[in-house]
Amino acid sequence: MSTSEQPTSKASFGSIICSDALHRIRRFNKGAQNLTVFAYSLLPVAAAQAAGIQNSNPNTVLFTPTALDPESTRIPDSGSIQDDIDRATGWFFMSAWNERGNLIRQASGPNSTAYCLGNLSLALHQLGTLNGAEYNGAAGALSLLPTAGALVGSPTKELWVLYKLMPLAGIFSMFLSLGGTMVPTQAGAYDPKVSFTYGGMIATTSLIAEKRRQEELEDARTSLISPAEMFARRVQQRAEDDRGGIYRNVWIGIAIQAVLIATILIALWFGQMGGVITWWCDVYAWMWFWYFLVVIVSVVENFVGVPFTNNWTLRISKVPHTIQISRDAPKVQARDGKDVLDAIKSGFNATSLVKLSRQEPYTKRNSCFYVVISQEGVSAAHATFRVLSKASNVAVFAFGTALFASATLMSVSVVLMILSLVLSAGVWGRVTAMWIASQMNKFSDPVLHTVVHERLDAAGHMEEILKIPGLIVETGGHIIINGYSIKRRNPWFSAATYIGLLAAPYDITKSAIFTQPDWTMGESRSDALMVKSPRLRQGYEFMDSSGTDNHIV
Repeated sequence: MSTSEQPTSKASFGSIICSDALHRIRRFNKGAQNLTVFAYSLLPVAAAQAAGIQNSNPNTVLFTPTALDPESTRIPDSGSIQDDIDRATGWFFMSAWNERGNLIRQASGPNSTAYCLGNLSLALHQLGTLNGAEYNGAAGALSLLPTAGALVGSPTKELWVLYKLMPLAGIFSMFLSLGGTMVPTQAGAYDPKVSFTYGGMIATTSLIAEKRRQEELEDARTSLISPAEMFARRVQQRAEDDRGGIYRNVWIGIAIQAVLIATILIALWFGQMGGVITWWCDVYAWMWFWYFLVVIVSVVENFVGVPFTNNWTLRISKVPHTIQISRDAPKVQARDGKDVLDAIKSGFNATSLVKLSRQEPYTKRNSCFYVVISQEGVSAAHATFRVLSKASNVAVFAFGTALFASATLMSVSVVLMILSLVLSAGVWGRVTAMWIASQMNKFSDPVLHTVVHERLDAAGHMEEILKIPGLIVETGGHIIINGYSIKRRNPWFSAATYIGLLAAPYDITKSAIFTQPDWTMGESRSDALMVKSPRLRQGYEFMDSSGTDNHIV
């Protein structure tokens, strides 16, 4: 054989081997199929039997289809089967369904539970087979309701800002979260340098505030001033910005949240009327109990879930430039070895009057903004509460799953109504919360947030902010003007505690006396507010924003 013929011979030999292998595989498969069919034929097969004949195979249930006997003369209990068909294919009447549940629980007195269980047992015995299967499936579907919080959305810092700026809207958002966590638990998620995204539910574009923030960050990199002074400059620049302050859409969003909460309560109310819990038979509002338990646990978890134990919130607005402050007003500053934060916490039990002249015009601001100083880290007590909150959340989830899974007499129509309305309200509640947050951030920064590592840094930020002239700072129940505390009040009686940014700034005229020209004497005098103060009649020294002393005789 020549050299040129060797490749052809090798190729022929390889093809012969492959053909033989394929032939063997085909024969093996054919034999395996025949063996499978033979083994299957050895299994016991139930023969067709007439209704009523005892079946020798206990694992096989036999029945006579109705199509084989249209007259139903050979079917036992044909009347009950027809009743089952009528119940399963007829109209569903919510009123009759609710009335049955009320009749089961109508007994009162010390033996009400026993009577309720007896009525429930009687109602279950009267159920048809088809209705029983429907109710069992509906209870299984309803047991998925405790997992609704995971479908609403992930935690975002926008919702934390929403609670800080508008506590009422934040609480409503927790009602609509269905047990889901709203606020991030990691400090890195609160980075002020990262702009708001609103969970991708609200359209975002390049905003003026974002451009300004980038410019300030660039200045901070090239400047030599301290972070506290840099942040105080941002506060001062924001105080000079009078844009925004009209939050009509925020009120609309809160109204939408209230409607969604009412929708959940109404859906659960109708659902709990007809459904009965075997181990909690005589309780009517069992769905409401679960819902408010979920709300309480959700509120607690969102409070303790914030990764900052120490937060200092300041509500800031502009003060009229013509104001004059008493020289003996307590100055908010570090003293006796304590920082300014301790001084604010201890409080100043003094009420001062400021002076405004009617001879000079002044401007009253109708809007304000917030400053939040957060110290990174959580205390031991805070960490313990976070663990307990997580454990209580798991316990409530287990309780809710067991509650809904054991519900009896729950119709599929009612369960679909509850799931559709409750889940839709939860999703639209998250969208509404994001929309409210975007409306508050529409014109200018409503909140300036900074995160510091130590309490000393937080005190430095507070001192630099209080040094800014021309500001009214509301914090810790104090009204501070130009660094002086002029009044202390209970925050629980302030509208800002509940509606936050929507509440008007502190009205300085409530703590002011006005001077006006005395046309008879040719000199200025003070009106009735000044006459009522004996200290002012004896003589009272004032200091204006420029530091000039003014003595009234």
